[in-house]
Amino acid sequence: MRRAWWVIVLCATVGCFARSDRTGTPVARSLAPITPLEGVYLESVLFERPLGDRFLDDGLWLNALPVGSPETRALLSENGLRVAVVAGSLPQQFQTLLESESEAINGRRLTFAMRKEEVLPTAGPHATCKFNLLTDLAGKRTPITLQQARCGILVRPQEMTDGRVKIVCEPQIQYGERQEWLRPSTDGTGFVKYEEVPLARYPALTFDTPLGRNEYLVIGWQANRLNTLGEALFGVETNTQLHQRVLVIRAWPVNPRNSSDLPSLGFNRRPSVAAEASRPR
Repeated sequence: MRRAWWVIVLCATVGCFARSDRTGTPVARSLAPITPLEGVYLESVLFERPLGDRFLDDGLWLNALPVGSPETRALLSENGLRVAVVAGSLPQQFQTLLESESEAINGRRLTFAMRKEEVLPTAGPHATCKFNLLTDLAGKRTPITLQQARCGILVRPQEMTDGRVKIVCEPQIQYGERQEWLRPSTDGTGFVKYEEVPLARYPALTFDTPLGRNEYLVIGWQANRLNTLGEALFGVETNTQLHQRVLVIRAWPVNPRNSSDLPSLGFNRRPSVAAEASRPR
């Protein structure tokens, strides 16, 4: 009987401590989205100016670092494309475009953790898209015609051990209407119906480059090369006038050790804030 009494006393005491803990200071709960512990942040924006703009045609590329091997650069050039990395001090005209509300468009910010790749739209839809494609320097050009074409660059960022991010890029074009396809099921016991828009991929023109946190990847069109994939990807008609675009990308690991002094791409449309963020202190 005495043993039972001690059990009752002990249980009551433990219960009191448990209730005391639950009724103490409440736990603060954040309503902010959960930040992934690993992955990559990527920002992009499109510069757009009239065809023949001296900076997008020439000045932007003068001191930029070319991307890829000589063979890769030659093949990209034959298709009207050019790719480079802007590092160090930003040219003033580059900074001015970043601050522009009309010439820096379609700003996007993406997190790559569960997501591994994404297509960044560059132009379209084009009612009819025609160009000549060269996939081998020793080969011949193939005429391509696509209806209702929506053009973009597939990006696949990969975190590197030195804190940089490797950006793999591939030109792609969606075209036509959504179609139904039959594909084998995951267990291989039958077929599953899918609805997809047809996709033209150009793996022969894939390129990649490591990108530091304070660097920009720029992808554009050599405007003197008409009827090329570059024109399809970065040529647009605005108010009956032909314009050219340049895709600007920057990326960095999630939760990096060192913060960047460079402005964000296309998300804060207050020029004075963007300018202040990039000026030396």
